[in-house]
Amino acid sequence: MKRAFVFLVVAPVSVFFTVLLLWVVAAGTRSLDFVCAVAAVLSILTLPMAAISWTTDEFLVRAVPVSLRAYLTAIVGATAAMGELLAVFNSLFPTSIVMTLAIGGAVVMGACSLLSHDYGGQQGTSIEPVIA
Repeated sequence: MKRAFVFLVVAPVSVFFTVLLLWVVAAGTRSLDFVCAVAAVLSILTLPMAAISWTTDEFLVRAVPVSLRAYLTAIVGATAAMGELLAVFNSLFPTSIVMTLAIGGAVVMGACSLLSHDYGGQQGTSIEPVIA
């Protein structure tokens, strides 16, 4: 449940606020309606990528340690972002925009993988000697 919430809710919300803040910093508040529309479209387009990355992360959770799983989920996120962009828009964008969206997908999905990990469920090492 926590993993689904992080991937399907936190990822699109973080994309929305990141796009909103970056655009406001770069262009100011003169085109705030357009910025909100672009941020909403990008956060909606994040949902299929997040669902693909969530299923991959869920599959890898028991087999791979978190340090490797975050990288693998980031790779899947970048691939899903590029695949979704090319499938929906049929390569109408320049390579720089496609690579920017792929890097953004990798960063968001890798961060979601790290955020959804259960850090408290691991057994810790004890400093007390074992008395047999």
